[in-house]
Amino acid sequence: MPVLRAIKACIVMPPRGLNFLFFSICCRECWMKSRTTALMIISFAALALLLVFFLMIYQPGAGMYIRADKLQHPPEKYVEFSLADIEKYPYVEEAVTNPGKDIKLPFNHNGNMTEFANIIYGNRTEYIKLNNEYYHISYYSAD
Repeated sequence: MPVLRAIKACIVMPPRGLNFLFFSICCRECWMKSRTTALMIISFAALALLLVFFLMIYQPGAGMYIRADKLQHPPEKYVEFSLADIEKYPYVEEAVTNPGKDIKLPFNHNGNMTEFANIIYGNRTEYIKLNNEYYHISYYSAD
């Protein structure tokens, strides 16, 4: 609507003797304003779509986690580790020192977690014994 009002103003009140020139300059200004407005709207829509796409893809909680839960009673089957053994697996050590807390593994964690998982799952158990205490180890991926 603002464009139509500006065009009406150009038609109704042109200066004397410059009717055509004033009308063409005024219409050009109105056209440039509407073009700028359209470009701003298109840019805003593109930015909004990009933001929605990014928010759909970006998931800050996604990744690999390990968690150790302390057990009250010994399980039937477990793998026993010494303190020296558990030092090879710093994320397991952190999980055992903070039972019940999910420890997020960095994206580029090295192969020692794979080695630990192979030991645990190779023995067909999810339980470990460390210093006469028993823990249930959960190693999972959150997507």
